[in-house]
Amino acid sequence: MQRILAALIALAVFAAALVFASIALGVILAIALIAWAWLTWRGRKLRGRSGVVVEGEYREYRDGQEVRRIVHEERSGNAERRDPP
Repeated sequence: MQRILAALIALAVFAAALVFASIALGVILAIALIAWAWLTWRGRKLRGRSGVVVEGEYREYRDGQEVRRIVHEERSGNAERRDPP
């Protein structure tokens, strides 16, 4: 009788642990999905920036006008800043 009762208790504890783990996994996945969506939503402004990097040059535009240009010299490691033409 004790073995049957111990087996039933062990089975109940295992089932409870399985249910808890399933719920915890669901909550963690929901939180991760919400965090990913929030970061994607907040990062949409960064994707719309108009800075362009071409062969070591960085150009920044505001309202269609170039406002800053930075040219990097790869060998010396110095950065030269030029005003737009």
